[in-house]
Amino acid sequence: MGVFGTDGVRGIGHVGDVVDPLRSFHSERLFSKALCGEIVSSASKVADEGGVVVGWDRRPCNLELSKFAIDSLAKTGRRIMVLGETTTPALQFAMLMNSAKLGVMITASHNPSEDTGVKILFENGRKPTLGEEAAIEKSLFHERSVDGPKYEIEHISNDIYVQKIREAIVDIGRRGLIPRDGFLIDGSGGWISTWLAEMISEEGFACTEVSDRDAAINWNCGAGSLSEGDVIEWDECKESQHLLLRELKPAPRGSVLGFCFDGDGDRCFLVSSTGTGACIIGGDGLLRLFSFERMDGGDFSVALTIESALDVSESLRKLSAGRVTETGVGDRWLQHALLSDNGADNIVGAEPSGHVILQQRIGSKIGLWGDGVKTMLEFLRLIDSHGRDWLEEASSSTSVNESYSIYPSNKALWNPDGKLGKLVTDAIVKSLDTSESGVKRVDVEGEDSLLLLRHRGEAEWSFAIRNSGTESKTRVTVRSSGGDQEMSERVMSAIINVLEPILQIESMS
Repeated sequence: MGVFGTDGVRGIGHVGDVVDPLRSFHSERLFSKALCGEIVSSASKVADEGGVVVGWDRRPCNLELSKFAIDSLAKTGRRIMVLGETTTPALQFAMLMNSAKLGVMITASHNPSEDTGVKILFENGRKPTLGEEAAIEKSLFHERSVDGPKYEIEHISNDIYVQKIREAIVDIGRRGLIPRDGFLIDGSGGWISTWLAEMISEEGFACTEVSDRDAAINWNCGAGSLSEGDVIEWDECKESQHLLLRELKPAPRGSVLGFCFDGDGDRCFLVSSTGTGACIIGGDGLLRLFSFERMDGGDFSVALTIESALDVSESLRKLSAGRVTETGVGDRWLQHALLSDNGADNIVGAEPSGHVILQQRIGSKIGLWGDGVKTMLEFLRLIDSHGRDWLEEASSSTSVNESYSIYPSNKALWNPDGKLGKLVTDAIVKSLDTSESGVKRVDVEGEDSLLLLRHRGEAEWSFAIRNSGTESKTRVTVRSSGGDQEMSERVMSAIINVLEPILQIESMS
């Protein structure tokens, strides 16, 4: 059984000694310092020769885990550059700037603060392939020799990254793209919350950070507890536990109210006013705006995931000049799908969760990764280019999208190729009143637990059941273009009625 999930390795942070780190991880979800050290040492064997950048976010165990990771890396003979508290995209920026061959980010992204883990990155901020992950896992807890002399640990800063963001804010402010009435920032209590809102205010634009650095990271804040398409009425906002929603005041339709990030800074949700409440806009909304912008022509390359609304891919495919690629869930797959086009114009990858992959340039060097702050800036640029109708375009979905998470789920019981997968398929066929031959299965790279079924009749339907790679969840997604809400709810209920009694009851027993 492997240790990698959708994006790195995640578990419950543990700095004490354990007898068997792998067994403790698989049976108790303990992400121990011994396991952390082994993963980074093994990753060093897989990466090309060169420097390594190490960073972390603000979680209870992370400082001690990072020290253990640095000690393990010191035995590899690599130049070690320690960034300190940061975000994943800022660490990727530091990798590109310093031509590092390996990146180690101690984080669990949007997971609760008691969780932590590690993201491994390769040259130019690239996320690992499945083969690279397998190679890392294969060499865990195998004896390895010291590769070379120990280097002195070099402490580097985020200053250049922050300065680049300031320059971008000054530029878009000069062009009148920043909302005049001010807006809120929710940095989820992570590193972003220490400087972004303050910087925007220093440049003359009203901006307030709402998350609390004295509380746990991601606690009642950030992107992790929101979903694209959520609409929250003003009265509901007042009663919400979410810190940004609670601070919202009624505003005219189309007003930009704020931006929510996750703890390690690679996701961003735009929060806007519908006139009667707040709506959450993520990667699908950004791609709708991008699609409208590309109607004037020009080449482009877009990657989106199997959870993106069907109208988004349809509108992009109608634009003959571009390339559209559908991937598995996770920004890793979006990044990999776009790498062959890196350096060209108009490249973007996005998913509803708020991951948006954009090109990142440092002089002549070009990287490709998701950066929540850069996503915020891209939202502001696209909003300005669309004028007053931007919200209608960003939220003009002709699709039906339903999602549901079975939690806690005994994920080991879900097998798309087994009896349970057959029961789900039969339930979908019956609900659609079609034949089994009318439902086609689609395979997607990197999604071993995925059952993805497509049906095309008077309407187009897509059904996805997959285990989360980061949490104890099994996620169900129903998407349709041309279908109705009633049918969507009926099929969703049929799927849940099959899965939940088996997965959830077993996991809670």
